[in-house]
Amino acid sequence: METKFQTSFIPKKPLTQAGASSSSASPSIAHQTTSIVLMVGVVVFILSVLAAGGAYGWQVFLNSQQNEYKKNLDDLKSNVNLQLIVDLKKEATKIDLASDLLNNHVAFSQIFGVISTFTASNIRFTGLDLQAPADRSKGMKLTLNGYAPDYDSLAFQSDQLGHLETLGVKDYIFNPIIQNPVQNANSTISFELSADIEPKSMLYKNAFQLPAGTVSGATTSEATTSNQ
Repeated sequence: METKFQTSFIPKKPLTQAGASSSSASPSIAHQTTSIVLMVGVVVFILSVLAAGGAYGWQVFLNSQQNEYKKNLDDLKSNVNLQLIVDLKKEATKIDLASDLLNNHVAFSQIFGVISTFTASNIRFTGLDLQAPADRSKGMKLTLNGYAPDYDSLAFQSDQLGHLETLGVKDYIFNPIIQNPVQNANSTISFELSADIEPKSMLYKNAFQLPAGTVSGATTSEATTSNQ
């Protein structure tokens, strides 16, 4: 007689526990993800509100400052005499114009004072030609026609031209040359004197700065007397 064994399988854990655990974990992870996203959204919203509030507050501050500056400017304008400003500008224009004329005006009459400084007392000039080019930096050309009583006097005049620095006109006249001496019928000597003139020395503002002996100075007269 065969003996039959009846087997039974009793699981230690419920079969549905593993499946239940996996299914319960998914909602938890999803819930955590949703919470993080929501938190980030709330933070971003709060920062946006704060930024908007700050921008609005800054705009209000700037408008307030602008209104204050405008008020201060209006107060300053009310204290300023606009007509006085216009009058002062006109006077300033006149002063600038006068200053420009004074600093650039050429007074050719000053050349006579320079000539008298180096001219010996017994020399006479009968003609004068002064050429002033448009470009003043090139200098002016002076030509004098005159006569001397004799050759000795003419030689002394030539010697005077070599002492322009001593006479105080070295900065006014350059390269003086006596040329073309001719004896006249009355024994006088006609000659021509040419020289270069510094343009700046003829400016009107220098009229009060000429050497002390520019008016038939005693220097040349004394030199002539000693030569005789």
